[in-house]
Amino acid sequence: MSYLIDYINEIEAGRIIAGEELKSVLNGLKNDLNDPSYIYDEAPGKLRIDFIEKFCKHTKSPFNGQPFILELWEKALLECAYGFKMADTGLRRFNEVILLIARKNGKTTFIAGIDLSEFFLSKGGTDIVCASNTNDQASILFEEINNMREQSKALRNERRSKKNIFYIYSPRNKNKIKKLSAQSRNKDGYNIEVGCIDEVHEMTDSKVYDAIKQSQSTKKEPLIFIITTEGTTVDGFLDSKLEYCRKMIKGEIKDIRILPWLYTQDGVDEIFSDPTSWTKSNPSLGNIKLRSYLEDMMVKSQNDLSTRVTMLCKDFNIKQLDSGSWLTFNDLNNETRFKLEELRDSYAIGGVDLSSTTDLTAAVLLVIKNGKKYVIPHFFMPGDLIEQRVKEDKIPYDLWIKKGLVSVTNGNQNDFSLVTQWFLSMVRNYGIRPLWIGYDPWNSQYWVKEMEDAGFTMEKIRQGIYTLSEPMKQLEGDLKNKLVIYDNNPILKWCFSNTQAKIDINGNIQPSKLNSKLRRIDGCVALIIAYAVLNRYKNDYENMIS
Repeated sequence: MSYLIDYINEIEAGRIIAGEELKSVLNGLKNDLNDPSYIYDEAPGKLRIDFIEKFCKHTKSPFNGQPFILELWEKALLECAYGFKMADTGLRRFNEVILLIARKNGKTTFIAGIDLSEFFLSKGGTDIVCASNTNDQASILFEEINNMREQSKALRNERRSKKNIFYIYSPRNKNKIKKLSAQSRNKDGYNIEVGCIDEVHEMTDSKVYDAIKQSQSTKKEPLIFIITTEGTTVDGFLDSKLEYCRKMIKGEIKDIRILPWLYTQDGVDEIFSDPTSWTKSNPSLGNIKLRSYLEDMMVKSQNDLSTRVTMLCKDFNIKQLDSGSWLTFNDLNNETRFKLEELRDSYAIGGVDLSSTTDLTAAVLLVIKNGKKYVIPHFFMPGDLIEQRVKEDKIPYDLWIKKGLVSVTNGNQNDFSLVTQWFLSMVRNYGIRPLWIGYDPWNSQYWVKEMEDAGFTMEKIRQGIYTLSEPMKQLEGDLKNKLVIYDNNPILKWCFSNTQAKIDINGNIQPSKLNSKLRRIDGCVALIIAYAVLNRYKNDYENMIS
C-alpha cells in the first residue's frame, strides 16, 4: 500500500479538494514513480508513520492523551519525503521539504512526531534541531516534543531518553534534540542530521536555515523540514523560498532535491463563495480544525479589516500586509525584472528623499517607456550604523549592501555627495538623464547646490498632504494595474509595505510610517516625489520622449 498513491487517487477522484499548486506537484511525483532515475521505497516512511502512531500521543486539549493517528496527507508527505531514492546511489532524493499549511491543522504536533521518530529511529550520534525565528517559538516546539515524549511510557524510559535544560538526549546512542533560533548567540558547531524549522514567516533573513544547512555538509542524507503558515513580512526568508518553489512548480527551475508541498487557495473569491474550497489550505479541516471556527471568522471578517487580514493570511495562506497598510501585497507585488541596458539613452524624472542618520536616503529614476513606468531605485546608509540597525531592526541591510542595492557612507551620517555621484553614474554609464529631480527642501541646501553645479535641474517638492496626495493616488493606481516595473527591488517593495495612507477629512492622503519607527518608507516617498514632478511637467516630458 502506498499512501502517496492513495492520496493522489483521492484528489483525482474529487473526494479531497486540493489547490492547483499541490496538484501540480503531485502530478510530477506521480510521473517520477515511473522514472528510472529514481527508486520508490515505501518502507522508510512507513517505519516513521508506524512509530508515530504507536508511540506518540497528543498533548493538547481536546485530544490530550489520545494516540497520534496521522492524516492521509501527513502519511503521504512522510512516505514521499523518505521514499524517493536516487537509482544510481540508493541515497534519499529529497534533502529539503517545504510545507505551507494554514494554522490549526496540527502543524506543530506533526513536527514533534517527526523529530521524535528521528530521535529514536536514527543511528547513533545524530543531532536533531527544532528551530524557529525566536527563542520563545523554538521553545514552544521543543516543549511540545518533550511533552509528547513524556506522554509515552516507552519513550520516557530513562534508558532511552532524558531531558536537561539544553536538550533531550539518549544515554544509549547519544542522539540529541536541540533548540535553535535567530536569537541564538552561537549558531555554529552543530552536527545536524535532521532540522525542522517552524513558522519561518517572520524571518527576515536565512541565517537559521544557513546554520542548519552548513552543519549538514558532511551528511550523505541530510534533511530539513520547513513548516509554516503565510505571514506579513515582505521579502523575508519565506518569500524567497516560496518564489523558488513556485518557479519549480511552473517548470522555470528544475531542482530534484526540494519537495514543495503547498496548501494554497486558487484565489480570494473562492474563499467567500465556495466553502468546499477551504480544504485547499486546510487539509485537516473537520478532523482537527473546526469548520465552525472558519465560519465564525468569515462573519467577523466582513466588518473588521484586521480580522480579514489575519484570516486570509493565517487561515488561507494568502499573503497579506498589516491591516493599516496603504496597499495590499497583491497591489504592490510585481516580480517583473529588467536590465538597465534596456533603458539606455532615456529621459527620466528623479525623486529623492534625504535623511540624516538612522533612516535610509532614497533616490529613484522614473522612466516611461511603452506605456510602463520603469523605476530605478538606489539607497544610501551611514556605515557606522549598519551593524546596530541589522541587530535592532532585524532587517537585512548587510545583505542588501552585498547585493549592491545600498551605498554605504562613511561615519554616522549620510553623505549626500554619494547621491550626486549615483545620478552622474546613471548618466555616464547608461545615458539615463533626469530632466528634473524632485526633492524636499528640508536639510538639502548644500546638496541642491552641488547637484545644480553638476548640471541637474532641481524641483522643490514639499512633503505636505496637498502636494503629495494626487501623485500618491496616481502611484497607487499604477501599482494596482501593474504599470510600475521596479525590478522587484526588495527595499522598495519593503518601503511600499511599510507605508500607511494618512487621510484628512477631504479625502486627501499623504504617506506615513506604519505602526513602528523601525519601518522605512523613504523609497516610496522618493517615488511619490518623482510622480509629483511628473505631474508638474507631464506635457513637457511626454513631448521629450515622443
